[in-house]
Amino acid sequence: MRLRRSSIRARIVALLLVPIAALSGLWVYATLVTTGDVWEQINLGSTYTAFGDPADQYAYDLQQERSAAVLRLAAPDDADYAAAYTKARTATDRDLQLLRYQGRSNDAGKLDADQRARYQDVLSVADQLGAIRSQIGQQKQSWDGALRDYSDLITPVFAFRSSFIAKQTGSLPRQGTILVELSRAGEYLSQETAAMRALRAGTDAAAADTRKQQVALDAMNAQQALFRIYIAELDTQDRQAYNALRLGQNWSWLTAAENGFDKAADRALEVRGGPVDSWGETADKVLTDIDAINSRLADDLGDQARDNAVDALVRGGTAGLVGLAAVVLSIVISYRTGRRLVRELVGLRNAAADLSATRLPSVMLRLRRGDAVDVVAEVPQLEFGSGEIGQVGRAFNEVQRVAVEAAVEQAELRRGVSAVFVNLARRSQVLLHRQLTLLDTMERRTEDPRELEDLFRLDHLTTRMRRHAEGLIILSGGSPGRAWRKPVRMVDVVRAAVGEVEDYARVQVRPFPGTGLLGSAVADVTHLIAELVENATVFSPPQTQVTVQGEVVAHGFCLEIDDRGLGLSEQHLEEINQRLAVEQEFDLADTDRLGLFVVSRLARRHGIRVHLRPSPYGGTSAVVLVPRELLAETVETAPDAPRQSGEDTGSHRQPAVPASSIPRTGATALPARRQGAHAAPAAPAAAALGGPRPATA
Repeated sequence: MRLRRSSIRARIVALLLVPIAALSGLWVYATLVTTGDVWEQINLGSTYTAFGDPADQYAYDLQQERSAAVLRLAAPDDADYAAAYTKARTATDRDLQLLRYQGRSNDAGKLDADQRARYQDVLSVADQLGAIRSQIGQQKQSWDGALRDYSDLITPVFAFRSSFIAKQTGSLPRQGTILVELSRAGEYLSQETAAMRALRAGTDAAAADTRKQQVALDAMNAQQALFRIYIAELDTQDRQAYNALRLGQNWSWLTAAENGFDKAADRALEVRGGPVDSWGETADKVLTDIDAINSRLADDLGDQARDNAVDALVRGGTAGLVGLAAVVLSIVISYRTGRRLVRELVGLRNAAADLSATRLPSVMLRLRRGDAVDVVAEVPQLEFGSGEIGQVGRAFNEVQRVAVEAAVEQAELRRGVSAVFVNLARRSQVLLHRQLTLLDTMERRTEDPRELEDLFRLDHLTTRMRRHAEGLIILSGGSPGRAWRKPVRMVDVVRAAVGEVEDYARVQVRPFPGTGLLGSAVADVTHLIAELVENATVFSPPQTQVTVQGEVVAHGFCLEIDDRGLGLSEQHLEEINQRLAVEQEFDLADTDRLGLFVVSRLARRHGIRVHLRPSPYGGTSAVVLVPRELLAETVETAPDAPRQSGEDTGSHRQPAVPASSIPRTGATALPARRQGAHAAPAAPAAAALGGPRPATA
């Protein structure tokens, strides 16, 4: 759900991040798998150097100590054998201590579980060395028993070496196993040599002991079998080296002695003389040659392991670099592709937002002001590349062009409708002015009060019709044709506005200060006040009065129009005040509030502020604040006649009739009526009644 509310950039990044992350994970895994074995082999070589070499040296020391111990037990009285045994013990203790120290070094952490277990076996078996030496020192052990005990101490070393070989890869485990078995064959040869020396150094009875002779025979048979099997398993070059050693003088002499001892009828006699007499020296030379070959084989095996590790590291590094290049290339391509998609989509989004939030409102505002709009200039063609996004972009270009053209057409249609309304209203206005002139002439000819009263009513209806025609002109954006050159008293303006209301008899105009209004604003202010007064009379009970009063305030002239109606709610008042204060587009569907719209336009035209509030009488009060810029000083004489705007607009004039025939409401006389240009200026009734009055033509 969070991704659905994310931006376009976040979605594309998430879309491209999944395959890139998967590819990166595969690359990391492949690199680790490829190079992991390499580092393991390298660590294996260093670990064997740290533990394998001390273990091999410890095994060699045990072989030397075993040989000395066997001779020490075979000839207890020989001081040389005792001294050699003591010297061998010292060497063994030194190398065993070194092997134990390696178990506490940092290299011990490189051993795996199997290697650590084999290493502990070597050390735990080595703990028996003290008891074996004690029995030898107390002459409580036979030499064949000591030979067996020392051999048991050496056996775990071969298992420890095999644990390293099992971790190698390729053909190295097989070659390592052959090397271990050849070393084991050398160990059997060492056992055989020690047994033969003990038989030769002991008494005749010991030499004739078939059980002890069998010890030598068992070791001899074991080493011959191992050499015969595993030399054949060696590579050609190594096998040739071993065969050359076997065909040499020393090994041939040793083989002849072994065959003579094995096939002799009297082995005790064979031990005391013949080739066996020099068995020890020959066997030592053979063992030295075998150790040399095994050491070379071990070095070759180590070199091969390092070469294999380096080759694997190179291959793994190459594969890793290729994989890294592929990952980087994928990231670059994904980034460029994603950035292009984001740029195109964001451009499309911004263009749509600019069209809806800036361009179309600007075009509509200019069209409302009547400015000419160039569709090509207002709708630039946006480039979105190729593919589906480009198609969407081109479709959007067509959509915004059609939208702007539709807005222009609608504006032209509204202007045409407004022009029609203005034309019709102007025509109606001319006819109404002519009708008012005709009524004025008829009023002056008649002498019958009843007929005069009917003519006054017809005159009043015509005046209201003229106001509605002027309202249509104002709604269409025009202005009425009536205007005055000189200021008019504010009380006359108010009385003229009251005279344009149907229920003028219910309106009470309180006394006003002698403040005048500029002639250029008289017609609009009169219309504004008439709309507010008529609204007050319509939305209040017919038996109630509407009060109009005014006074000069700090910011101009304030008019208050109070009715005795039911009032409006706070929300309704706030909505109406918002409509009066803020310029709004005229809505043809909102026909029940045309008067408020006319008031709003007239007020903004002259900077007049209109505000509705709850009335203290329970109804509604309309407060009209005329700015000081529209106020002027007036004289007591009648103002000039109104200026015409292309047609006979008439004027606010009162016919010369008896005052008794004019309806009144309280102290307020009937608002001023129409008077022709030929009216008698000295009529008593005209002087008594208020309202803007023109002078004689």
